[in-house]
Amino acid sequence: MSFHAAPSAAAAAMPAQAHAELNAEVRRLGLLAPHPAPDDRAIPAPAPKPARARSGLVAWRLKRVLSFMEEHYWQPVTLAEMARVAGLSRMHFAAQFRISTGAKPHEYLLRLRVERAQKLMMESDEPLAQVAFSVGFQTQAHFTTVFRRFAATTPHRWRSEQMARTPRGGAAPRGLGSAHQA
Repeated sequence: MSFHAAPSAAAAAMPAQAHAELNAEVRRLGLLAPHPAPDDRAIPAPAPKPARARSGLVAWRLKRVLSFMEEHYWQPVTLAEMARVAGLSRMHFAAQFRISTGAKPHEYLLRLRVERAQKLMMESDEPLAQVAFSVGFQTQAHFTTVFRRFAATTPHRWRSEQMARTPRGGAAPRGLGSAHQA
């Protein structure tokens, strides 16, 4: 007689207490494994894979892209061009660049342009619109918006404050810090 089969007529006639005792004794002896609960039958989930270490761009790729940005900051530079220089797809490049520098490629380029603009504003009396165009901004309004985001002031106010602090040819102006530290 199989213990997993439906109860026989003899078992049905057996009092419930005796049936429970018999089942307990059979389990104790290991003759009958307890039926798992329906949720215990579920296939266990696979162990989660360990997270991949995020290392960013290898040094030579990062150096190549940063050099490209330094040489072409005043021109329209696309993500596709930067990715091509690094030899990667656009999305892979963007993710790896951000891990390496802490900034998105476009944000890094904008910071680089603002730093160059600060240098030009200290070295020349060019109008701000001309400074904006010479570092790659299409309009002075966009230049002012981006400059304010990075320097926490407008280009005009920044230039005025720097000129008041530093005579021409004096110490270096207080800038944003290097774009490489972005």
